[in-house]
This record gives sequence, structure tokens and C-alpha cells, in this order.
Amino acid sequence: MTTSELRKEFLMTIGKTYAQYGYPEYCGWVEGLLMLEPGEWTQQGISNRLGEILTSSTYPTSVPSINRALKVLDSYGLVEKRGSRKTGYRYSLASSKNLINSMLEQFILMGNDFIMRMEDLASRAPKKDSELQRAIRMQIETNRTWNDALEMILERLEG
Repeated sequence: MTTSELRKEFLMTIGKTYAQYGYPEYCGWVEGLLMLEPGEWTQQGISNRLGEILTSSTYPTSVPSINRALKVLDSYGLVEKRGSRKTGYRYSLASSKNLINSMLEQFILMGNDFIMRMEDLASRAPKKDSELQRAIRMQIETNRTWNDALEMILERLEG
């Protein structure tokens, strides 16, 4: 296999993993590119480079697709965004420590939101529906346990 084929396989593997987590594959391609070729990139630059690696027109590597991916990656703290609207933005991969911490914090926030929604549901569910009450309680307990584990990991990383 050539280097370009291996790079493509690298990006595709990361993309498929993102898809398994429910995110667009192109989020993984952008992260993979920023890992493979570190530096500051514009949206257009990322689009062009991914278009060179993923040569088939079936891959969504347009600037709008890259923009969507960067918004997702930025919201999770996976990329650092520099510049302004006027001068243009440049993107780079966040440091690995920030990356892990940010991901764990995001999972904890999502878990807390889920717990709050389940608690709200529990307050509105009829007491006589014991199956619903039990299922809600199980979801809350499971997510609290998961969040506790994530918080312990985060503390160890920060400590």
C-alpha cells in the first residue's frame, strides 16, 4: 500500500469511529488531518487537503461540510480556533491534555442534563406506574455512576 492509501485508511477509520458515536464521518476526517499534518489551517485549506486525500467525489469535503465539522469539534474543545470573522479563522488540534479533559467535561455535562430530564420526568410520572418509575430510577442511578466515574478520571488527570 502506498502512503496516500494508508493516510486515506487512517482518516476513514477515524471517520467510521465518529459515525459509531453518532457524529458525521467528516468530523473524524478533520481531526485526523489535523493530527497527520499539524499546523494552522483555514476551512478552505482543510477542504482542499481532504479532497486530495479522499479523492472520490462521494466524500463530503466541501467548505460547508468542513465548517459543520469544525463547529462540532470546537464545541468539544478538540480544535483551537484563532482569528476573527474579518481576518478569517485558522484551526489547529487542541493539545491532547485539553482534548481529553474537554471530552470528559462534555460527557459529564451531557450526563447531568440527561439526569435532570429524567428527574423532571420522574416528578411527572404517575406513582402507580411502578415500571416507569423503576426504569427512570435505573437510568438516573446508572448515569450518576457513570458521571462519578468520569469525574474521578478527570480529577486524576488534573491532579
